[in-house]
Amino acid sequence: MHFSGIPVLFIPGNAGSHEQVRSIASVSLRKSLKKKTPFHFDFFTVSFNKDYSALYGGVLMEQTVYVSHCIKAILALYKGKINNVVLIGHSMGGIVAKGALLLAPNMSASFASMIINLASPHTPSLILDSLFANYYYELEKQMYKIKDAGVKVVSIGGGPRDILVPAAQTFDHIADINVLSTSIPVVWKSTDHLSILWCKQLVFVIVRSLFDSVDHMMKPPQITSDPNLKMQSLSYHFLQHTSGKKLYHYAEKVRFEADGEWINVPQQYVWSNKNMIKKSSNIYLVVELFQKSDFLTIDAINLQNKDWLFVCSAFKKQGGKQICEWGWNLTNKTRLLPDPLYRSRKTIDLDLKKIKYPYITHAIVKITPDDLEKHLIVNFDSYFYNNRIESTKNRFLHPRYLFGFRGPNLIETVKGSVRYYITLPNIIDVITIELKSPNCLKHYAIVELLESSNIGSSQSEIFTNTDDGPKTLKIQTLYRRYNDTASLRLTLEPECIYTVNIQPGGIIDKISCRIRDRWPLLYMAIISLLLLFVSMRIHYNSDTLPTIAVTIILSFVFNVTYEMCIALCIIGISAIGVCCSVVFLGSVAHGIAVRFLARAITFSVTWSDWLLNGLNQLPLITTVFILSLIPTTCGALGVLISVFLYFLKLTRMYEDYLEDILMAPLQHFDWFKRLKIRIKSEENDGSISERIYDHLILFLLCCFTAIPAIPSVLVWAKNFSYDMRLSTEDPVLMISWIIIAACSNLGIVQISLNHKGYRSLILANILRFTSWVILSTTAAPRPSFYQWCMPPIIAAGITLVTLNSLIPHRQFS
Repeated sequence: MHFSGIPVLFIPGNAGSHEQVRSIASVSLRKSLKKKTPFHFDFFTVSFNKDYSALYGGVLMEQTVYVSHCIKAILALYKGKINNVVLIGHSMGGIVAKGALLLAPNMSASFASMIINLASPHTPSLILDSLFANYYYELEKQMYKIKDAGVKVVSIGGGPRDILVPAAQTFDHIADINVLSTSIPVVWKSTDHLSILWCKQLVFVIVRSLFDSVDHMMKPPQITSDPNLKMQSLSYHFLQHTSGKKLYHYAEKVRFEADGEWINVPQQYVWSNKNMIKKSSNIYLVVELFQKSDFLTIDAINLQNKDWLFVCSAFKKQGGKQICEWGWNLTNKTRLLPDPLYRSRKTIDLDLKKIKYPYITHAIVKITPDDLEKHLIVNFDSYFYNNRIESTKNRFLHPRYLFGFRGPNLIETVKGSVRYYITLPNIIDVITIELKSPNCLKHYAIVELLESSNIGSSQSEIFTNTDDGPKTLKIQTLYRRYNDTASLRLTLEPECIYTVNIQPGGIIDKISCRIRDRWPLLYMAIISLLLLFVSMRIHYNSDTLPTIAVTIILSFVFNVTYEMCIALCIIGISAIGVCCSVVFLGSVAHGIAVRFLARAITFSVTWSDWLLNGLNQLPLITTVFILSLIPTTCGALGVLISVFLYFLKLTRMYEDYLEDILMAPLQHFDWFKRLKIRIKSEENDGSISERIYDHLILFLLCCFTAIPAIPSVLVWAKNFSYDMRLSTEDPVLMISWIIIAACSNLGIVQISLNHKGYRSLILANILRFTSWVILSTTAAPRPSFYQWCMPPIIAAGITLVTLNSLIPHRQFS
């Protein structure tokens, strides 16, 4: 098989398919055929059998090594003529792409020419095992090699619609370009996690950037080895796109035509070619700089000229007008804007203080005769920046906002203005904007939400007289970046006066942003609270109120009060759900277990029912059976079975509780009193209701601790037909699952409420301190990296509780 193109390898993400490359590959093929380019791209892809790489770290290194072999095999097809490939990774595929270059044996970053990541989680939300965490740690240690090798990296996020990988997680600190689809020129729309692969406008941008990165002079043609040329192509298509579909190289200096028409325009002016006769020469619109202003905004509509903006020194006069012979080209500083009428719209905000060229006096807009064929409009706005910037600071501190009420919060613009700026200090979640014009019946405006630290994180909204809001804008990337401030950039019609009404976002939108940014903290908060409940049940004394007070204070200090309240609600709802399930679904769960057992060992339902009841009476045999399953299957399966058996134990305890209530009327009979005294003498753990309450807390603790076991079981079940045993399971978690399964099935985990000795006090304090340490991890720079530590911590805590209930207290108290 002969390959003569430029190799591109697509790597799918979590549960992704190799077929997802078809959109990009088909557009690339059609472009090479239509344009008859002397080169084309060969698209390769890998299939991971839809592995759960975002949830289970055991497959990451396997995928990494597999991709590294694929890269070597692809390069071998070209027989030494090409020595690198383009890597495109979706979701976790982008992480595996970098891992294949840096972590796989006998690989280096030079095997790739560029990496394009689509919605890749560079800061993941879920890290449920140590293998996943170690993979990210090792990758970050080696990341500098990508920079040293000159490999260009682009990280593209989907924006607000991507709820699986939020925009903040797509930010890659080593990427040359971090951009959201909402800020890519001609895209300007948010994509969800999957549609980012087949969004037509975005696919066009990716393919065009690849074609413009090819060095035609090399034999055979391939991606240029010059990092600067690669960066020019990527920056043009993902950030600028001001001169059409193909990369345009701007001349630094341009000489102007001597026979051109020079028109001096004032500081604020709207120039239009309406009713203008056709011209055969260029028109130069000249505006004087540094005249009662420090900023100049130029907004050009329907201007097709590629080189159109210059600054110059106008020392020569012609016909009584100052003209320039040549000028410095600033067209590459301009940017593209969305337009409500789908016109080509180019703009620039020129900070006059930052112009480094000497003796600059004027700015020039060049208009060619071809530009005059359409209705051309050029808006000039020269101003002092401080006069055009407004702020919402102190506006939202009014009591009406603190208590959720809204009122007028108007910012009024001045007629003749094209540009306004509004800063949004102390706002990191969501705002609503309403924009009206009291003096224009027909109007439009463009509002851009800018997140200051990254130019690729903008969002745009268009307001018209028929659609003037309120519209909601959610800030994407400012969570935990306390030194950054979002702002609004307004592009207005100069003949209109506008009133801008900015309000805090609604409560639903605020909650959604909070959940988007902080939901990974809930897992640690729930585990922390459950450990706290266990500690208070072990030693319930006068120290309960101080414990609660310390927890509340720490919640405020670590800024997780909101998460702790939500966690408390989740625990309460879960407890109610478990109680209802025990009451109403206990027999259903028992029946499911019986039928499953009957199918597993080909017994009748009656024999399976007897066997299950016998196993319930012999916890040692049940424990030995489950522990014997773990080496042959996986530890996660054992702990999930143990959780289910724990639920059946709660149903039996509830039945005993009902029996106790029903037998209460017989207490006045002497024979029943003697029987009850004998039974109570055998029970050392208090009443049945107290035991049910204690085991309910322990059951909830086991349930939430077992959440990281779910991905392992899914991977095991998915690959069961290939291998009965899950060989890639995290050894740290496996030990934790063995401990939790053994203690819960043996029934030796008991919370002894009556013990008030020093040992119980010490154990309770250990659990309290552990709970507060877990709570402190929520304030860490990357709290999700501590999620996998919860099962080992809980396993150690359950071991201590078990030892406390097994060892007689009279020996140590």
